[in-house]
Amino acid sequence: MSQPPPGKGESVLSLQNISRTFFTALQRQHDMLAFSIAGLHTADPKAYEHFSTMSRVMPVPQAHLPPEQMLAYARGLMMRTTINDLLTLSAECMSQCFLLCLFIREQGKNPRRDPLVEKIIGEKHQAFLKMSLQDRFTALEQEFGIVCELEDGIFSLAAALRVLARGGLVTNDDITPDGDLTLEFKSMKDVEVAAAPAGEDGPTAEPPPGLTRNPLPGEGRPKTVPRLSDTTRTFKPGEMLGLTDAELLGLNITVSKFVDGLLRSVDHFGRAQLGEGA
Repeated sequence: MSQPPPGKGESVLSLQNISRTFFTALQRQHDMLAFSIAGLHTADPKAYEHFSTMSRVMPVPQAHLPPEQMLAYARGLMMRTTINDLLTLSAECMSQCFLLCLFIREQGKNPRRDPLVEKIIGEKHQAFLKMSLQDRFTALEQEFGIVCELEDGIFSLAAALRVLARGGLVTNDDITPDGDLTLEFKSMKDVEVAAAPAGEDGPTAEPPPGLTRNPLPGEGRPKTVPRLSDTTRTFKPGEMLGLTDAELLGLNITVSKFVDGLLRSVDHFGRAQLGEGA
């Protein structure tokens, strides 16, 4: 499910390449976030002051932040950068998927390049790039029937970024008619599952006479499995927008799930247009 073979120096626009590119980027984003969180939790105030004086000069020494204030500043910057990067990745993935769908619909199975068709594709794609986030979702649905899962989660990223860009204080401009700002995202939670009926795990060996069988570690405790769960955080006007480490990592899960659903929808569109063997 790709466009015709590229010319020299060009890359193939395909669902496989889009998937590989964006999931690799999301993995790097996850790793960098985890690394940054670890760094903040293990930051050494003495090491910070040592490197602060290494250059022997500061632009404005009076504005130099002490370790505890720098820690809060660094965390706020990490949160804002993480959300901005995830939002950028989401928007760019939508752009690439829109372009691929254009090629599928306009070019079809025709292996020959048509300058007129390419001009139409280019103009439509450029128009898509200029659209707002809401209009991009609308265009994908109206043009190709693609309804994106977790659309609300992506809008939550955009809402959070607007607040953080202003310093993180939630105002009346940020709230919904309900009177608050609600962010929606995914997270992995341990969910209890029913234990297997007696005997289904196989017979339990009886200990030799005179010996007592001690329970194994974890035996008798409820069994749990990790499952993707919905999470929300609500903020009132006047509150500072902040997220826990787990919630920040959950934003990455949200975007990964969004990208997965988007690619599946594009795959469905492509098979409907080109046939199962395309």
